[in-house]
Amino acid sequence: MRQRLTLRPLRQLRHLRASAGLLAAAAFCACAPAAWGQTSPYYVGVAQTFTYESNLLRLRENQIAPTGFSANDTISSTALVAGVDQTFGRQRLSGSASLRANRYVDNKNFDSSGYSLNLGLDWETIENLSGRVSVGADRNQRADLRDRVGRFITDANAEDAQRFSATGRIGLAGPLSIEGGVNYYDLSYQAAAAAYAEYRQTGGSLGLRYRLGGATSVALSLRTSSTDYPNLLINLPDPRDKRKRNDVDLNFVWVPTGASRFDLTISQGRTRYEQLNDRNFSGATGALTWNYNPGGKLRGNLRLARDTGQSSDLNTTAFSQATDALRVSADYDLTGKILASASLQVYRRQLDGAGQFVTGLRGSDRGAIASLGLRWVPLRSLTVGCQASYETRGDNSVPQLQDAYSAKTASCYGQFTLQ
Repeated sequence: MRQRLTLRPLRQLRHLRASAGLLAAAAFCACAPAAWGQTSPYYVGVAQTFTYESNLLRLRENQIAPTGFSANDTISSTALVAGVDQTFGRQRLSGSASLRANRYVDNKNFDSSGYSLNLGLDWETIENLSGRVSVGADRNQRADLRDRVGRFITDANAEDAQRFSATGRIGLAGPLSIEGGVNYYDLSYQAAAAAYAEYRQTGGSLGLRYRLGGATSVALSLRTSSTDYPNLLINLPDPRDKRKRNDVDLNFVWVPTGASRFDLTISQGRTRYEQLNDRNFSGATGALTWNYNPGGKLRGNLRLARDTGQSSDLNTTAFSQATDALRVSADYDLTGKILASASLQVYRRQLDGAGQFVTGLRGSDRGAIASLGLRWVPLRSLTVGCQASYETRGDNSVPQLQDAYSAKTASCYGQFTLQ
């Protein structure tokens, strides 16, 4: 652990330099004479966001904020943004980057800086080879994260995430092709009290896809992932635990019309932990996604999924055996320059507290996240908008695993770019 704490600032500095480098490159290209035209693939600009949080610390029911802290707060975030979307030959390079300064009105301890970097390359050869490579890194302030026994973390607690993925496809004779991919994800925290939530995950998949006609296809593949939790456990000689997951995936893509696309994946697999094998899971998981885009003003998306992995937007962790989730979202063009959006996500988590907070208890809870947004683009270089959301989590079926709370968020933003 000591070595990791020593190396982390150097790693974060490299990511900051990488973000700054991309911003500088995009700014240089945007300032070039040719970049001022209507077809410039580069942009650079500034953004300002004001956000109100009714429950910044995600206080649980009947909890009050610790001394010196406020439950609600208003945050100002000022950002320098840049991006690129360039096609050259059969290849396409796309990416975005931002550097942010966040200031809190009441909770000054959380004043911080952050960044976001995303870069992707879609590639294709003259023959039957194609794929995509993407990298990304983010730093965000996590005022809501608790320590391993549910206490507040009063110091600034930056969450650092780095990710990499690569996929490839080799076309064989006729409609048959081979597909494969690898991925990597690393999550770490600034505060030592949050080290228990850190993890590193690697994975890969390999399979065959058969094109039935048009965009409709079926695929069979093998998928594996390994997750390392270096500081997960307490009261054990070795705090590390590892999770291994293997799946057989059957995927079916159906495009009945130009307006609809269905993507169904059914998986049979198992999850095994090295130490806390009470959390082992075997069974079926999967996801069904429906994208609806008739070419008019309305666009929609529906996703129904059952998964055993981790998802930051649902606050699932190593203690989540399985999560069932349904998400519905829609965009509607009110005018040529005004877009309205709405989304609703409901979920149910199955939790296992064995060996960590309590002993041998399993329970379940439910939650929901709803949001409404409005975006206006009065000029090609100017975007403004507002969004409101409500998040709630209900009582757990086991009181010792209780984690119920609710929070309201409202934000407005403006972004000016040169392209």
